[in-house]
Amino acid sequence: MNGAKKILFLLRQPPYATSHALEALEAALVAGVFEQEVSVLFKDAGVWQLLSDQSGDVLATRTIGKIVTALPEYDIDSLYVCAESLAERHLTVQDLVLPVTVVSVAAQGDLINAMNAVVND
Repeated sequence: MNGAKKILFLLRQPPYATSHALEALEAALVAGVFEQEVSVLFKDAGVWQLLSDQSGDVLATRTIGKIVTALPEYDIDSLYVCAESLAERHLTVQDLVLPVTVVSVAAQGDLINAMNAVVND
């Protein structure tokens, strides 16, 4: 057994309202560096983190979308987005910066139950 834990980062915060989104993404990257089995679920206002057309320059901060695109470079390939959250915001997967698996609320429950730990932003 390699000792890796299955960790789900549940990202619900909008990208620039507070530092929560950035800090949660950085924590996911750190977990990836330490070879944990990291998954990320974008839900509620967290789906805005996935938009392809965003820039933190106006707010003099890092662009969240660029950090999101780095997730696969840290072997974080299990990326999910809440179907209902996308629909409520009139977004489609074509609006997003990278490929994600769209999951229903029921499937999210199964995903959460399969994890050793869930980190909520």
